[in-house]
Amino acid sequence: MADTAHMVTDQKPVELILARGLMSNLTTPAFLVDLEGTLVFFNDAASEVLGLRYEDAGPLELQEWGTRFLPVTDDGRSISIDDLPLTRALRDGRPGHLRFRIRSATGEERDIEVSAFPIVGNAGMRGAMAIFWAAKDG
Repeated sequence: MADTAHMVTDQKPVELILARGLMSNLTTPAFLVDLEGTLVFFNDAASEVLGLRYEDAGPLELQEWGTRFLPVTDDGRSISIDDLPLTRALRDGRPGHLRFRIRSATGEERDIEVSAFPIVGNAGMRGAMAIFWAAKDG
């Protein structure tokens, strides 16, 4: 019986479960974090951009995913974790957007645009989701 109680307390909020289900069916790259900022899922479309499958990465703490892909501005300045749209959506509880460059797990540099928004349920803030795509010049 103790195992059942443990499973219930470790279960993710329903809002994150539903967001993951939605993301699994999107062709747009998407990234999902819980309330603590832990990466809890990214979809197959994101895997193509990141050069890494979620099944191989698994959950990643904020410090790790926020720096793993080396986010930089167009002129090469590092972007702090606090300034990433997903972190800002979690912290501020409002949507955000930013264009920047990342380096995929395979070493390829990619210019992307990211829009992030908080996920809120009846119990308040539950996490945040980001969608991203290849940035176009012009």
